[in-house]
Amino acid sequence: MTGQGSGTVIARRAFIVLAGACGAIALLVSCSGGNATPSATSTGATADVDWSSIDPVELTVSNPFAPGNVSSQLLRTWMDTATKATDGKVTFDYYESGALHGVPESLSALNSGLTDVTFIASSYFPDQLPVSNWWDQLIQGELQKLGYPGVTVAGSGQQLVQYESESAAAAEQAEAGFISFIPLTAGPNVLTCVEEFDSVEDLEGRTVRVSGALTQGEMESMGMSGTFMPTTDQYEGLQRGVLDCAVNAPTTIVSTSLLDVTPWVSFIKSAPTVASWAISTDTWDGLAPEIQEVLTEARYDAVTGYVQDSMDEFKDLAAAVEEAGGEIIDASEFNPTIDGWWADQPELASLAPSAVLDPEAEIDRARETMDAWWELTTGALGVESPDDVRESLGEGSAVVEDWGAWRDALADGLGEQ
Repeated sequence: MTGQGSGTVIARRAFIVLAGACGAIALLVSCSGGNATPSATSTGATADVDWSSIDPVELTVSNPFAPGNVSSQLLRTWMDTATKATDGKVTFDYYESGALHGVPESLSALNSGLTDVTFIASSYFPDQLPVSNWWDQLIQGELQKLGYPGVTVAGSGQQLVQYESESAAAAEQAEAGFISFIPLTAGPNVLTCVEEFDSVEDLEGRTVRVSGALTQGEMESMGMSGTFMPTTDQYEGLQRGVLDCAVNAPTTIVSTSLLDVTPWVSFIKSAPTVASWAISTDTWDGLAPEIQEVLTEARYDAVTGYVQDSMDEFKDLAAAVEEAGGEIIDASEFNPTIDGWWADQPELASLAPSAVLDPEAEIDRARETMDAWWELTTGALGVESPDDVRESLGEGSAVVEDWGAWRDALADGLGEQ
């Protein structure tokens, strides 16, 4: 491992607390039927645990998203699996739709003990989490090259594995009081607009909602004016004419009814969003090792279902655009400009915060993990990413024939450094 500093990493198949994980960015939202089925059977080292001897635990979970979206479904699968696998010894006090706190308050909510698990977006905390923001930029920049559906299949798998290894963000996150427990990927991002467009020239001067600095750079390379706005506020901004367009993870668009006001859509080659469900380090350190193991193992079915649900939302989005009277616009007109912006960016190692002692080693390690997942995706899983995303949208999660192999690679830590 090339990580540095001290922190907390979730050991994959042991009751060990070691070091490190990383931050998150953006909001991942959408409706979902749910592909994952919770298992009531403990596996691995907990299969023979006498749960009657373990003290019960109730964890508070705060979810900023509405019921019925893919992130909410992931949490429910994870919680249900953990409760069943522990014979009811682990239960959850669960809050949805931001009832407990908003995303900007997630760090303080964890540190104060208001919640044990919540959604962390590192882009909301550039001063507190500079290393996590740098790490997110590394991941996003590499994944931007892959195209859809490869970015979803390979990106989502590598994301969790990346943060189970030590990383430069470990000490930072330990100091901030959390572990990035279930890191996620959604993307590529999608551009939607109120008015029709079919060229870069059409987009010049339009105001676009963005979720962070990278998306802002991509959009402004096409002459647009990027404005940060929370997901919950953008519908009204588009309706009132404050915004002309918006960039979101595809899973956000259907669930927030954005097609009602922005039916013109392009699956541009934008960097995906990365995000994380985080658990308080104090909470984690206070759990029995047997419970730590169950919570860790419960992630794999939940994340597999999340990725399938996300890809099915791409399929649903394509149909919804037509129903809204809009059109999915060929992105080939816009992608060269976005690729050019990325090519002009400074070497990432030169942008590393001082806390990253060996940025080149961090970058190499991350790329090796990504390469392993890309090889699985294009090799054993046979997934191709066409230049025109529209060619693969209709397949949804069926583009991967063997999700069991994908889940096994996740649980086995494919590419872990």
